[in-house]
Amino acid sequence: MKNYKIITLVLLILSTQSCFTQKKDKLHLFYKDILYYNKVIDEIKSYDSKTAIYQVKQLYPDGNYKTKAVKVNLTQQNLQDIYDLYLKLKPKNLRNCIFADNNELLSSSTISFNKDKNIENFPCNESFTDKEKYVQIEAKLYEFILPTYRLQFPDEFIQK
Repeated sequence: MKNYKIITLVLLILSTQSCFTQKKDKLHLFYKDILYYNKVIDEIKSYDSKTAIYQVKQLYPDGNYKTKAVKVNLTQQNLQDIYDLYLKLKPKNLRNCIFADNNELLSSSTISFNKDKNIENFPCNESFTDKEKYVQIEAKLYEFILPTYRLQFPDEFIQK
């Protein structure tokens, strides 16, 4: 009977340890794309893999923001594919910015892996090569997000 209790205890410890290891190694992605117009935020697109929410927040002419949100459950394999592409391409930074001629910020797009949401202070990519690498990573993310978003909001994809 003692051997049975010891074996059970050992198995319990091993299985619990395995669960903790899996949680620790789980990949998390946060994405934010901000468009500015006359120094005012015109549109924010964001995705958080912890909540699985892809959200588009737009400024309307009445001065209010309207939000569209859809649940997009990316698998750990989807997230790993994006992360592997990042490791393969190795852009200098995970933030792209577009500036007007007067150095006014027009657009800021950021991706982070396993970091907090406060990612707006990442440095912007400066070289064309790094910007292109970032765009490829962003495109991979949208490859997974857009099919679900398109099902929820098909009118946005109808050409007028």
